[in-house]
Amino acid sequence: MKPEEKEILEKLQTARQLYQEQKFPRAIELFEQLAGFLRDDEENLPIIQIELAWSYYYNQSYQKAIDNLQQALKSAKLTPQQEFDCYRIIGFSYEILGQLKQAKSALEKALSMEIPDREKRFAFFELGKVLFNSGNVIEAENPLKIADTLFGEDELSYRTAVAYYLGFCKYFQKQPEKAQEYFDFIIQNSSDHKTSASGYFGLAHLHFLSGDFPVLVDLCEKILRMDPQFFDKETLGYFLATAYQKLKKWEELEAVLDELEKNYPDGRYVTAYPQLRESLQRRTDNSDQ
Repeated sequence: MKPEEKEILEKLQTARQLYQEQKFPRAIELFEQLAGFLRDDEENLPIIQIELAWSYYYNQSYQKAIDNLQQALKSAKLTPQQEFDCYRIIGFSYEILGQLKQAKSALEKALSMEIPDREKRFAFFELGKVLFNSGNVIEAENPLKIADTLFGEDELSYRTAVAYYLGFCKYFQKQPEKAQEYFDFIIQNSSDHKTSASGYFGLAHLHFLSGDFPVLVDLCEKILRMDPQFFDKETLGYFLATAYQKLKKWEELEAVLDELEKNYPDGRYVTAYPQLRESLQRRTDNSDQ
């Protein structure tokens, strides 16, 4: 073995060990050096670029990950599995960057690769999420349903996550009974309060839709007890404000509306604030007469 070959192998072993230890900045440094050493090696350079991309991905340097994977994909020597992994991580990276059109394109390319369907389950799930978050609710349903069939019994956290999106697909398609089946599945199968809260959040939407405001209040309060840092407090606040208005709980309405106006002055429900505030004012005016 030539001295330079020995040095490359030692550096590669060290870089991989650093990656396993999640010391990504140092791993990146060594993989970058290796990519430079092997820049004319058509056989091995793509492998290094893929490993470098993984290090960038876990270091949250998503554009760098994309750039290296796109370089690796120029090679004609990648296997279908390697191509699938490249397109999949490109898709995940674009999704995190909020570039949903590019994410959709990359994930669709990944899913076109000739590999076992079981290995595609995460890509189907992410494609469903990308389509859902792009507003393509009907189109999102198919990849989500496929993902649901591919996740195993030991992957319950992913199955409940899929159920969350499928539940809202049915909600937006005005199929409340089907939506409730998915939300009930989350509640019955979650292993933690945070996941359970997401199922109850789905039920809150259904009770808001049906105008069952006493139950809606109970659900919103329950969600906040289960997960004080719930990801969508804005919607919970709007639900509570609407319910308190309908139930004529004026003090509660005023407190929640004050919080909404303070925390979300340009939020998604800002157009409802004047009408809610007006109902409070009418209550005050009537009490003065």
